[in-house]
Amino acid sequence: MVALPQRQPMAMAPPRVRVAIVDDSVVVRGLLSRWLSETPAIEVAGTFRSGREIIEALPALQPRIILLDLDMPDMDGLTALPLILSKSPGTRVIVVSSLSVHGAEMTMRCLMKGATDYLPKPSNHREVSTSSDFRQALIAKVLAVGGIRAAMRQQQAAPAPRPTPTPAPTPAPASSNPLFARTSAAGRVVSRPAPAPAAATAVAAAPPGRASAGIRPLEKTRPKVIVIGASTGGPQALVSLLSHMPRVANRIPIVIAQHMPPIFGAIFASHLKQHVGLPACEAAEGKPLKAGAIYLAPGGCHTVIRRQPDGQMILTMLPSEARGPWRPSIDLLFTSAADCFGADTLAIALTGMGRDGTGGAQDLIQRGANVIVQDEPSSVVWGIPGSIAEAGLAAAQLPPEKLGELAQSLVEGNAA
Repeated sequence: MVALPQRQPMAMAPPRVRVAIVDDSVVVRGLLSRWLSETPAIEVAGTFRSGREIIEALPALQPRIILLDLDMPDMDGLTALPLILSKSPGTRVIVVSSLSVHGAEMTMRCLMKGATDYLPKPSNHREVSTSSDFRQALIAKVLAVGGIRAAMRQQQAAPAPRPTPTPAPTPAPASSNPLFARTSAAGRVVSRPAPAPAAATAVAAAPPGRASAGIRPLEKTRPKVIVIGASTGGPQALVSLLSHMPRVANRIPIVIAQHMPPIFGAIFASHLKQHVGLPACEAAEGKPLKAGAIYLAPGGCHTVIRRQPDGQMILTMLPSEARGPWRPSIDLLFTSAADCFGADTLAIALTGMGRDGTGGAQDLIQRGANVIVQDEPSSVVWGIPGSIAEAGLAAAQLPPEKLGELAQSLVEGNAA
């Protein structure tokens, strides 16, 4: 009998993220559309010149991401944002705004109202069209916020669909069935056992996506300082975290490294103070580290903790070139806390792109400190916390509100 060839499983198409562009400038709309369309994993669902236009197109458009300008005629981005989120709750909004003080203030208000992230836009059309950094940041942010890399990881980890076997009228003897036999060098047919079904079952049962290296034991040390790192999606996560640890700031200092441009620091500190009801300020060179305050590292440079000869802890600013592309650096903040406070540090890593913070977390673990991270389901991008979890450095993986409750329990000595 001639064995019929099996049908090969069809390769799954790579995931794509649908993006809508909202900007009153035809030049900017054209540039962004062309750049994104040249990326195979991105599909441009449409371009719109005002907030009103995109709202009218929802929800039939079904974009995964909306790139939203703020200063537009008819309806600006700040006005449109809550209407967009109400009409299309599953859509994530990335604010694309200028780096002016006005633009930064408007952007921060959008982040507090539910925008997922922001992207600083060069000040004029010429700079937009010639800035390779802006183009690279745009594509990287769309892919990360759109979950493309996570979806591809899951697709690669998932078992391939089994082909449907073609039934044969009469099964061949086991010794001649091409699925269970091979021909020896002498030409004899020798039997070969069928593959064990247990192996296929084990592959099918393996969970998709990235697996962490396990949860570390939670040390019962009562921290004397909390250091927090965040990036993409961080502002909302920080509000949720800090809102659930209201008594902590009165007991110990909190230092935050949130990736952001220079102009955002003081504005973000003001919004944190307003939304959380806790004292927050932008860190500055030589500022003493005291309980009762939340210090936000300025954008564009790095903030670290230093011990003075008299034992007092102060904040020190380092130039932006001191460590990699991320500013302010979570690694540098975490490592400085490890050097100054050792096991008396609690580090919290929230949602964000990249691996910034993993090296600093390693330094903290070596000194007996606790590192806890945001879990994957609640993260906009599980890059920063995921990298720490995969390295086996996390003592907990929880949503921000639960991280806040755990932090408060540790500070008060009530952790189970």
